[in-house]
Amino acid sequence: MPRYRIEFRKEGPARFISHLDLVRTLERAMRRAGLPLAFSQGFNPHPRFSLGVPLPVGVKGEKEYLDLELVAALPVDEMLKRMNVQLPQGLKVTRVWRIPDDAPALMATLEKATYRVDVSLAREITQEDLQRSIDGLLEAPEIIISRRTGGNKEKVLDIRPGIYALSGRLEDGRVRLEMCLAVGNRGAVRPEEVVQVLARFGLPVKDEQLEVTRTGLYPAEPEISYGG
Repeated sequence: MPRYRIEFRKEGPARFISHLDLVRTLERAMRRAGLPLAFSQGFNPHPRFSLGVPLPVGVKGEKEYLDLELVAALPVDEMLKRMNVQLPQGLKVTRVWRIPDDAPALMATLEKATYRVDVSLAREITQEDLQRSIDGLLEAPEIIISRRTGGNKEKVLDIRPGIYALSGRLEDGRVRLEMCLAVGNRGAVRPEEVVQVLARFGLPVKDEQLEVTRTGLYPAEPEISYGG
């Protein structure tokens, strides 16, 4: 059966849709678009599609991905148009392309994500002040944090190995951070955790008021292309 990879944006009011509701919204849009969906077997068959790394509620996504199987091939331009007619405000398909039948599953390959994070400040700082905080974090051999997990338990872990890149600049009295972090099941790091650590290194974060956008998702192996 033909397989496709779909790139889409999640922003505006749609950024408050939970992952489970996003799955339901996409399924409804696919059905209404009349796509020849392939279905799973069993008593409760459902369309065979899978999303990449879940996006937290409130976080915008500029390049999110899903894989979809159809029972008959369709032109990618037609799929894009049909989907966008049916999607609600804030969700928009930006690209569709065919992938090999034996292409690995999305979740098995995605290991990095880039983010843009806007941070409000409690007081004015200079670019030099900001850079000192960033350098302090990047030069740390380990960064220990406490993360709340399922069952309301606390887990202590070192997130430094999962911070691949970090930079920042001042814009209109706020800090705009660009970061590349680990995602997935092994060593994932959250953008808000990086900001909390920057506060340890002197960044005067105001009440942790963050505006987070995930700007891309990437595989660990560079030979696997997500560019269509």
